[in-house]
Amino acid sequence: MYSKKFNAFSSPKYIASNIINLQILFIKKMKKLSLIILLCFSIQLISAQNFRKPYREAKRALNKKDYVTATLKSIESLKAKKNFKKSNDIFEKALSQINTWAASYIKELEANAIPYKDYQSVASMKEIFITYVNLDNVQKKLLEVSEGLSSKQQKFILLHTVDYEKNRNEAENLLNAYNNNAADEFYTEGIKVFNNAKNKYEYREAYKIFKNSKNYVEEYKDINAYLDKSLNLSILNIGYFPVRNLSNNRRNKNAMEDLVSNTIGFFNNYTFANYSEISNKIQLRNLGMLNDKGKAQLKNIDELVKFKFSRYYAGPTVIKSKEFYSNTKEKKKKDGTVKKWYCEGYKYELTASGYVKLTVEIIDNNGDILATKNINISKEHNDSFFLATKDSDRRAYPLLKKYRTSMPKEFNMPNALRNIFNSYMSDVFKRYK
Repeated sequence: MYSKKFNAFSSPKYIASNIINLQILFIKKMKKLSLIILLCFSIQLISAQNFRKPYREAKRALNKKDYVTATLKSIESLKAKKNFKKSNDIFEKALSQINTWAASYIKELEANAIPYKDYQSVASMKEIFITYVNLDNVQKKLLEVSEGLSSKQQKFILLHTVDYEKNRNEAENLLNAYNNNAADEFYTEGIKVFNNAKNKYEYREAYKIFKNSKNYVEEYKDINAYLDKSLNLSILNIGYFPVRNLSNNRRNKNAMEDLVSNTIGFFNNYTFANYSEISNKIQLRNLGMLNDKGKAQLKNIDELVKFKFSRYYAGPTVIKSKEFYSNTKEKKKKDGTVKKWYCEGYKYELTASGYVKLTVEIIDNNGDILATKNINISKEHNDSFFLATKDSDRRAYPLLKKYRTSMPKEFNMPNALRNIFNSYMSDVFKRYK
């Protein structure tokens, strides 16, 4: 019995099976080893990138005399690779200059900022505070990087170490005081304009002044209440006169009215205006320029918009040219046989044109013209392509040329004109933003 077991384990079949299993095991081990090697290589690449990228940024900053960024980025590079000489050179150059530069820069800012003159002093004081914050950040980073450096480098860092925390706190307190001063400056001016306002335009001016106050202190006194009051009192009601068609083609009236009605939705996004529908359009058409009767009828309308069209045309898409084309492309294979592709059809050139010309007038309810805009729109559409027959092969036609198997939809010229018209009207109506 034992001899049989021995023979079984010694058989060529058993030995071959074990060899195969060992080969499979070896392949698995090699795969794992390859993954480990690849992982290590990737880590090395990432590590290299970790110190090279901040080094390049530090170098650019030093060239621009941005000593704060140059110092911080060279520190970042040295933390990734402590002995990188190029980063160390930039670090020493930037650090040796940063405190001297800061003293000179802050002194220049203080000449403009101290003492407080008006709201314009805030910008210089804010820059002083930001500079001290950056300097304080540099000092904290110096503590982080100094631990792994040589004694010589540590002495160099100690020589240029300055405690900026007190200066930063003083600048922050001054900045808060300046912001309060500026907020009060605009608040006081806004109250004066608000109390003396006699119309919606003057209430709008008060609103804008109150907004300036809020830019410095979010909740200064009762600024939010005055913002709400001045805004509600400044919103204009805008009405449209009936569209005037001064062109020779009366059939375009509907298209002109569609262009105009499309702009009504703009008022949903305007701060200082609401669209107000004028119900009696027939009487309004007969009024012409606003007379006493017109003023009484439109007493709730603050501004009216007149659209006077002199031209409108949205042409169809037409065939400019049509030329028959056929081609056979051949490719010789390695076995000597030739592969052929064939296409035939027509080369088309399509075109469409359109134009709009009008004058837009904005008048107040006294009939005085507030703004005028002449709009002249011209749109040209051209399309060239090859229209292939059903049995054609795309490979037989030049690769970069437009190839189609069906005619394109007709170009939507009215929509194209509308988009351009809307752009013009957005510019006209920016007075309401």
